[in-house]
Amino acid sequence: MRPERLTLRAFGPFADEQTIDFRELGGRTMFVISGNTGAGKTTIFDALTFALYGETSGGEREMSDLRSHFAKPEDKTEVELEFLLKGERYRIIRQPSQPHPVNKTDYGHEAELARHDGTSWKPLALKIPEIRQQVQELLQLDHKQFSQILLLPQNKFRELLMAESKDKLQILKQLFKTEHYGEFQQRLHRKALDLAATIKETKTKQLAKLEELPLQLNWSEATETTIRHETDTLLTTLDEKIGQAKTVEQTGRQTLEQLTERLRQAEQLEQTFIEYDQLVQLEQRLALTLPETSRQKEQYDAASRAAAIQSVYETFQAEEQTVGQLTNTKRTVQSELEHLQQQLEQVNRTIEQITVQEPEMREAARRLEQITDELQRLQDQEQLIRQQQDLQRTVAQLNPDALREQRIRQRSNRTRLQAEIATLSDDATARLTLQERRFVLQSIEQKHAEWQRNETERLRLIEQGTRVKAEKEQAEKTYTTGRQHERRKLAAELAEHLHDGEACPVCGSATHPQLAVKTEALDIETLHQAYLTAQSAHQELQATYRTVAERKRQLEQELSTLADGQAIPTDSSVIRAEIADLKVQESRLQQQQERRQELEQQLRTIEKSLEQADRKIEEETDRQSKLLLELARLEGMLNRNPDAPSRRDLENEQQTLTKRLAEFEAARTAGQQQKQRLDQDIAARRGRLQHVEEGLTMHTAKHADAEVVLARSLQEERFETVEQFEQARMSRQAMEQLAKHLETDRRTRQDVETGLTRLRQLIQQQDRPDLADLRPVVKQAETELSTAVDYRIGVEKERGHIQQLVDAWSGLQQQIEAEDARYGIIGELARVGVGENAQRMTFETYVQTAYFDEILQAANRHLHGMTSGRFLLERKTEAGKGLKKYGLDLNVFDAYTSQTRHVKTLSGGESFKASLALALGLSEVVQEASGGVSLETMFIDEGFGTLDPESLEQAIETLLSIQASGRMVGIISHVQELKSRVDAKIEVTQGKTGSTIRLVVE
Repeated sequence: MRPERLTLRAFGPFADEQTIDFRELGGRTMFVISGNTGAGKTTIFDALTFALYGETSGGEREMSDLRSHFAKPEDKTEVELEFLLKGERYRIIRQPSQPHPVNKTDYGHEAELARHDGTSWKPLALKIPEIRQQVQELLQLDHKQFSQILLLPQNKFRELLMAESKDKLQILKQLFKTEHYGEFQQRLHRKALDLAATIKETKTKQLAKLEELPLQLNWSEATETTIRHETDTLLTTLDEKIGQAKTVEQTGRQTLEQLTERLRQAEQLEQTFIEYDQLVQLEQRLALTLPETSRQKEQYDAASRAAAIQSVYETFQAEEQTVGQLTNTKRTVQSELEHLQQQLEQVNRTIEQITVQEPEMREAARRLEQITDELQRLQDQEQLIRQQQDLQRTVAQLNPDALREQRIRQRSNRTRLQAEIATLSDDATARLTLQERRFVLQSIEQKHAEWQRNETERLRLIEQGTRVKAEKEQAEKTYTTGRQHERRKLAAELAEHLHDGEACPVCGSATHPQLAVKTEALDIETLHQAYLTAQSAHQELQATYRTVAERKRQLEQELSTLADGQAIPTDSSVIRAEIADLKVQESRLQQQQERRQELEQQLRTIEKSLEQADRKIEEETDRQSKLLLELARLEGMLNRNPDAPSRRDLENEQQTLTKRLAEFEAARTAGQQQKQRLDQDIAARRGRLQHVEEGLTMHTAKHADAEVVLARSLQEERFETVEQFEQARMSRQAMEQLAKHLETDRRTRQDVETGLTRLRQLIQQQDRPDLADLRPVVKQAETELSTAVDYRIGVEKERGHIQQLVDAWSGLQQQIEAEDARYGIIGELARVGVGENAQRMTFETYVQTAYFDEILQAANRHLHGMTSGRFLLERKTEAGKGLKKYGLDLNVFDAYTSQTRHVKTLSGGESFKASLALALGLSEVVQEASGGVSLETMFIDEGFGTLDPESLEQAIETLLSIQASGRMVGIISHVQELKSRVDAKIEVTQGKTGSTIRLVVE
């Protein structure tokens, strides 16, 4: 993650909008943030961390403390961060919860995460939990890990160095994505458990198969050879039983086939005798129906002759019916024609009466037109009267005099407001002066309180330093005494082997006037460790005292700067009283300002109302003149005649005439239509009468001819009368049914005769069989065969079931052997993976320690340069108890003492160098591993003040050496040498109305 642009609005000490465009660094990867204490240097890191996670860098400031005390009430506190990650640009805008300038309800915590698609920003998330989750997924770090790895906050740079193994393991899991190694070891463990359970289940199934066998044997203790021998013997015995059963079955089947064939032949012969008896009985019944069949033949013959002349008879009947229908139609048409002629005479008389009234109706039509014209004139006159009345009412409503009086009152109010505004002066400058004075006093009060706390801490450190120095000197003296005792012990051990005349191995003297005496031994290592601890505590106390003293000097300088030559009280109660008085004065000036703004708004409203009144008075006066002219014109157009008929009389007369004309026209039209319809009906009746008379003449002649033809046909078909012919007639369906019945009777008689002849030949010289004796013999043979088949099938099923059990046992045996082989490998890997090994270390932890060893190698390269080869970081490798998270605790090897000790024994400056080296090493390894985490940026807040000049130079050289990697490093420091070595600076300047930021590139 590389920041590109950071914007702060009303945030911390920054009242106005302040922007840091990191792209203006021009390729420089290191910059220093400098400024007075309290100016807002750490606030820049707070803003960056707050934008990402909604929390500050050190985690000590609450969200409510982020709003600037210098900001105007209407300005909202906001942080906007644009950053580059893996080629993608992202932007976060975040606002903390803050008071509303007007309402009692505060603004809530709001944020927005967006990504730039090349043309515009596209929102990714708007809810706080979603943004936190997406930021952690993008950076692969939570807030705590970000502060431990990318950001070394003020007074907390030792956190990663001193973190416990479980915390380091969690960080490495995030950075190097080692969770899949843990998932793999868990899957492997579950696989081993599942495989063991499968083997046990398979053996249970195998034993269940064996227990189903019809053998009395302890299967759980039997060997594979015994099992196979017993099952083979059982299968062989069953095969022999199956062979014997098949022989018995074959013999029974042959016997049954012979008996079945004898029964079939006897049944066929019996069926022939039964069929012969049935045909004899049918022949006897047919002989009895022969007379009826002869009568039906004669009936069918007469019906056939009648059918031959049926068409002639139907023609005669049709002509006779037609002549009768035409005669009736002629009489009906003649009656209708006489009735229509009588109606026509009546209509003609009615039309003549209507024609006489035509002159009177023409006169009524002319009068109706006159009435219509008169009514239109009256309507136009009424419309003019209504217009006149409307204009009179409108003129009465216009009252410009009232508007003029209202305008006079508004002018009076304007004069009064102008006079009151003149009495209220604009005190904005005075109010700003009071605010500046109040801000200065508040800052001085805060600085003075901090100075007092600092002075108390300085005095405590002096007192503690005296005690710690004495403890160090005492530890040094004790350690020196212990070394002397150790040397005396060595001399005494040498003296034990010295004899007069022998040369001393130390001085070479052959005489030994005073031999060394052996003294009580002391624990030199413990004394040395106590001395180093006391020395480290003294060094840390000295570094802390220098920081406190430097802070005191800065506070005194800041108090002097804030006083700016003015008389500033030092008593806190006096300062608070003056601040309270300034707030009262500010409130009074604020009220005056608000009253002046209210009066000015009222004055602007009155001025606008006066302009509108002037326009309205002018508009109403002009409109009144125009309306009076229009009234005079309408009065001249009205022409009233008192002798003219009223509108009501005209409308009554118009209604009466209209009704008479409508009735006349309706009667005339109805008469003409009725006469026309009657003329048409009479013509149609006459034409139809002529047509009927012609048809009647024609069909009378045809009827006579048909009668002659019918008499001749009856004679030819041997019918004496028409009644005899009609009795012989039958319908076609009846004739077809009768013919079918006669044909069926004929065929039946023929079939009976043929069948009797055939059966007499078959049963000639044959005795009728006795089936009652033969069928029980066949039934007995079938029963014996079924019993033999059932026995053979039962033995075969038993043999097949046993074979299935044996095959299943063999298959399960092969499965067990294969699963045992797999479990031998997977089970061992699973035990090692979950920590059942000499190191008691899980697979995931092992991978993480490998990564951590690489990080330590890279960190030691930097630490070697910063400490001139004195210190090296080492990982504790001894196994812990149980499966507790361990393996990433750190020791430090001191080349000066050739001893290894815990990193907690390092002094403040040494801890800073070790933490910086560890952070740099972590960044390098992560970048090489490309594990999805981009550590392109590091921020360091203070810590350089604890270094001596040589260590400071070494740390600066180390930081400058990593610029080639392209990694951005931001440093907050008061150390002048560091600021002079780095040409890119972010200067934070403290002011009376808030701090400002300026990026300087030399």
